[in-house]
Amino acid sequence: MGSATPADGPLVIADRSFASRLIVGTGKYRSNAEMVSAIRASGSEMVTVAVRRVDLDRSREEGILHHLDPAEFFLLPNTAGCYTAPDAVRYARLGRAAGLNDWVKLEVTTAPCSPTPRRRWTRPANSSPTASGCWPTRTTT
Repeated sequence: MGSATPADGPLVIADRSFASRLIVGTGKYRSNAEMVSAIRASGSEMVTVAVRRVDLDRSREEGILHHLDPAEFFLLPNTAGCYTAPDAVRYARLGRAAGLNDWVKLEVTTAPCSPTPRRRWTRPANSSPTASGCWPTRTTT
């Protein structure tokens, strides 16, 4: 594995610049403390949050958003777990309304037994980012 060098430069998306090109998620940690510690250790500045799978109430201590400081991490809502384009757009808007960000990692999964996002189902949800008010980053395989 190679290591990053200053010559790599920052990752620039729209009007944002990130020193790290690594984007990490919030799932699969044993505890919120372990999650925050691992994210900090990774050096990542951008963290995806599955809007459909987390409690969006920051005041609840057991919720992951209570532990992720938006001043420290760029919280990127994602639509993991959505099976239709309208659901994905709905959850993207919900993430924005919850104060995550105007950006969204757009995922539309074909079926509950197939957790991998599919381009054919993701594309319709991405057809009009300005209409939904969100700016998608697509994940497809």
